[in-house]
Amino acid sequence: MAKGKIWITLLLAVTIYLALCIYADIDKLIQAFESFQWAYLILLLIFTTLGYFIRFIKWNYFLESVGIHMKTKDNIFVFFSGLSMIITPAKMGEIWKGWLIKEINGNKLSKTIPVVIIDRVTDLLALIILSLTGIVYYEKGSYILIIVFLFFVVFFMVIKSKYISKKLIFFMEKRAGKYSPNVKEMHQTFETTMLSKNLMVAIILSVLAWFFECMGLYLVVMGFSQHIILTVSTFIFSFSSLVGAVSMIPGGLGIAEATISGLLQFFGLTATVSVGVALIIRLGTLWYGVIMGLMVYLLFKRKVM
Repeated sequence: MAKGKIWITLLLAVTIYLALCIYADIDKLIQAFESFQWAYLILLLIFTTLGYFIRFIKWNYFLESVGIHMKTKDNIFVFFSGLSMIITPAKMGEIWKGWLIKEINGNKLSKTIPVVIIDRVTDLLALIILSLTGIVYYEKGSYILIIVFLFFVVFFMVIKSKYISKKLIFFMEKRAGKYSPNVKEMHQTFETTMLSKNLMVAIILSVLAWFFECMGLYLVVMGFSQHIILTVSTFIFSFSSLVGAVSMIPGGLGIAEATISGLLQFFGLTATVSVGVALIIRLGTLWYGVIMGLMVYLLFKRKVM
């Protein structure tokens, strides 16, 4: 991200969090934080980290499936550096990982960018699956899930259909000029990553990785001496993450926090505790990932690149 955009994003975050604090009553929120059992934040960070390593396994699996082989330490560097881009709209800034691989291994972007995209697609499909665990409690959310799912169905149909693919490739090649060979290679990479076996493995790993963060929400609520059942916490976190992603707002800022706090209130928590939970869960998932990604990139780029 450009420096200007980073500052705009940070200013947006500060503004949103200040607004949430005012809504929750700042004095009551401070008291809630004073009573919060901070050991649960450590558990949240551990669960989030476990989720990241599971996503790394999925990422490496996709790369291997399209013939991209990297040293483990280099690939760990690429993957965790990419976490610094989760603050971008729908995390699509993670496409930057393709440029990192190109500098390290020389692999073409036409092979790596499709991997990044399908990696994100399987994450979103996993969030849809996890959201279904609580949709019986909040039927209004079913409309969003159906719309997002239909979008993916169309996406898969376009890639899988030989007739549509040929027309699309022909159209894109005419406009790609000297880069036209890359269009076919990108499509072939998409087809490989979207083989039934590859998708099944990736979705299972994604569901497991995201479930760890859903459990993190469950633990944070406990840290405020409150309680919700695990299926509800799974629904709230996965659904809020999905809404934040499809909003295309950087990192889902404001949207994810408001959805988390709103749903927690819907399930019986006070506004103060709900906002407190939202702020801590986003610290331990969103901002923790951004900080980790920046640290990995800045500390190890000279050793790897």
